[in-house]
Amino acid sequence: LCRSSRALVLALAISLPQSINNMRVQIHLRAEKLTNLARGKYLGRRSSPYCTIVSKSENTNTNSTKVLGRTEVIHANTFPHFTKSVIIEYDEEVAWTHLKITIRDCRALRSIIGRGGQRRRRSRDDGEEEQQRVARKPFFGLGGIHNNYTDDHDDNSNYCSDNDPIMGEVDVEVGELLKSDNGKEQKFELSTGGTLYVFVTESIQGTDRGVLDCQIRGLDVKNIESGLLGLGAVDPYFVISKKENDTKKGTTCYYDVYRSEHVHDIINPFWKPFQIDLERLCNNDVHKQLKITVWDQQDRGEDRWLGEKDTTVAEMMRHVAKRGNADRESALRVEARSEKGDKIDLRALLVILKADVISANRKMMANEGSVVICSGRFDTVGVMIENDESSR
Repeated sequence: LCRSSRALVLALAISLPQSINNMRVQIHLRAEKLTNLARGKYLGRRSSPYCTIVSKSENTNTNSTKVLGRTEVIHANTFPHFTKSVIIEYDEEVAWTHLKITIRDCRALRSIIGRGGQRRRRSRDDGEEEQQRVARKPFFGLGGIHNNYTDDHDDNSNYCSDNDPIMGEVDVEVGELLKSDNGKEQKFELSTGGTLYVFVTESIQGTDRGVLDCQIRGLDVKNIESGLLGLGAVDPYFVISKKENDTKKGTTCYYDVYRSEHVHDIINPFWKPFQIDLERLCNNDVHKQLKITVWDQQDRGEDRWLGEKDTTVAEMMRHVAKRGNADRESALRVEARSEKGDKIDLRALLVILKADVISANRKMMANEGSVVICSGRFDTVGVMIENDESSR
C-alpha cells in the first residue's frame, strides 16, 4: 500500500472502535403527585410542568452545563406523561455521563391561557399558542375545535424561563441507568414532593429511517357524555404510545410519543395532520408495537378512557383509506374489553387518511432538493410493496 492508503486504513482502524462504542440513547420522562405550585391553587388551579435535561461537567470544580433537551409543557397536570423524549449521544467508554433533570412550573403559559385550569389529567397536553384564545364550548353539542391546546411537538420553549419555580430536581448517571439491575426505568423521589420516573433505552433499534407524515379521522366514537338535554357528545383525542420491554424487571410499559388535540362535542372528529420522526415514534422499527388510545377530554376531573388499538407503523400504512374519509372497511378498530375479558365493545373506528414515510436517506433529490415520499404498504417481512414515490 502507498503511504496515503496506509494512513487512510490507520485512520479507519482508529475511528472504528469509537463508532462502535457510541450509542444514541432516548430518555422518556413521566411524573406522579407533583407538588402543586400554581398561583391560585386553592381555587383549583394546577401547575403546568415541563422538564429540562442538562449535562454536567465531569470536573466538579466547574459549573459547566449544556442544555440537551426540553419536554413539552403540559397544562394543569400534576401527573404528567411527557411525549417529547430527549435523545443524546452516549459513549460507553466515558465513565461519567452526568445529567440533571429539572421539573419547572411554566408561569408564562398560565398567564397566556388565563383560565382556572381545574383539570387533573394524567395524559393530556393542553397548552396554546400566544395568539390563540380559549374557545367556549359550543352550545347544543355543535362540533368545534377547542383551542386550549398546542401540539406537544411544537416548539413551546418561548413559554419557558429560568425564573419558573422548580417543582423537583434529580441527578442521574446514564451508564448506571443502562446497566442497573433494577431495570431501565428508575424511580426518583423528589425532595419537593412527588415522584419522577426516568426510562433510558437505546434509541435506534431498527433500520427504518425517516419521518411519518400522518392524519387520522375518528368515526362512530362511542358517546359516553350526553350533555345538556341529551344533545352533547364526547370531546375525543388520541394518544400514540410505544411498547418497551424491561427484561431485567420482566415488565412491559407503554410510553406516550404523540398526543393529538381534542375536538369538542363530536363523534366523527378530524384531527390535525402530524409528523413525527421514526426514531422517536418506534426506534426506527416500523414493526415495533404501538398502541393508539382514544380519550374523552374532561374540563374537570380526569379524562375518560374510551378504548385502545394495538398496531404498528407498517399496519397503519396498510390500512390507509381507499374509499374516502369514511372508509370503515380499512379503519382500525378501537375496542374495550369487559373486566372479565369475555366481551369486546367497539368504541371507535380510526380512519387512516394518510400514512407516508418521508425517507431519511433520500430526503433531497438531486435536481431540485424535493422531499421524497415513500407511500405504500409493507409485506409480512417488512419489505415495502406497491411503493409510490413522488416529490413534494
